[in-house]
Amino acid sequence: MEIEPKYFEHPDFSIRCIEWHAFKKFVYGGNLNAMCEGLSQYGQSWMLWLDTYGQKAKPTQREVMRAVNDGTHQSLEECYKAIARLLKPRARGKALKDKKPRTAQAAFQREHLGDAFIENESLITAARQCAFGLSEMKESEEDIAAKADELVVEHAKNEPLSNEQRQTLIQFIQRQVDRHLKPDTVEAQIIDADDKSLYFMWGKIKRYCPKGDTIAWTTARASKEAHCSKADVKPIMKKLVSLGALTLTQEGKASQSSKRAAIYRREGLMPCLCTS
Repeated sequence: MEIEPKYFEHPDFSIRCIEWHAFKKFVYGGNLNAMCEGLSQYGQSWMLWLDTYGQKAKPTQREVMRAVNDGTHQSLEECYKAIARLLKPRARGKALKDKKPRTAQAAFQREHLGDAFIENESLITAARQCAFGLSEMKESEEDIAAKADELVVEHAKNEPLSNEQRQTLIQFIQRQVDRHLKPDTVEAQIIDADDKSLYFMWGKIKRYCPKGDTIAWTTARASKEAHCSKADVKPIMKKLVSLGALTLTQEGKASQSSKRAAIYRREGLMPCLCTS
C-alpha cells in the first residue's frame, strides 16, 4: 500500500522538511533518487524546505529532526507522533489563564482520590465524548457502566483499572451525562432568540463539549458542523459569547504561517473526577 505524505502542504516549511527526511529514511531506505522519482509531483521543493529549515527551524523542530537522524525514532509512525506534539496548540493569554485553575483542580483531584484517580487522558477524553450520546439515549446506570468497561478495553488495554478507578470512571461519565440533560437559563435565551443558525451551532457545540470543558473550534469546522457560511460563523460565535454560553479563551489566527484554532470554554461547572 502506497504511503502518502501528511505534511507536505503544511504552511511551515520546517515541518515539511522533517517529514521529507523521515520519508527518505523510513519509506525509501535513504535513497534520495528513488524518493524524488516516487514523489515527482513535488519536484525540487525539498531544497527550499531544507533551506528554510536551516535558517528558521525552532529548537523543538531540530530535536525531532535529530531523533529521526540518530535512530531515536525508529519508524515513520514515531516521527508523526513527535510532529503532532509540535503542532499541538499551546495555551497563551486567556487560554493560559483559563488552564491554571484546571491544573490546580487536577492536583486536588489526584490528592482527593488517591489510588482511585485516573491518569489516562485519552480514556477521560473518550468518556467525555460519549456522554452526549448516552444522554440522548437516556441510558440506564447499567448501560453507563457497560460503556465505561467498553472504553477501558479501547483506551486502557495495557493499563487495566482497579475497581476503585472503574467506579471513578462510571461516576465521571454519569456526571457528564447529567450535565448534558440539565437545562439552563442560557439555553432558554438561545431558544428565545429565534435564530435557527444560532441554535443549531449551539447544539453542535453541546454535542462535543460538556459544561466547563473547552473546545478548539475553527471557522472551517464550525461552518461544516452547523451547515452555514464561513462569514456567518463569527457573528454566531460572538452571540453565544455575549449570551454567556461560551467564553473565548484563545482567539483563532489564520495566516500563511499559522492556523491556530479559536478555543472556547462552555460555561458551567468544571469537569471533575472527584466522587464527592
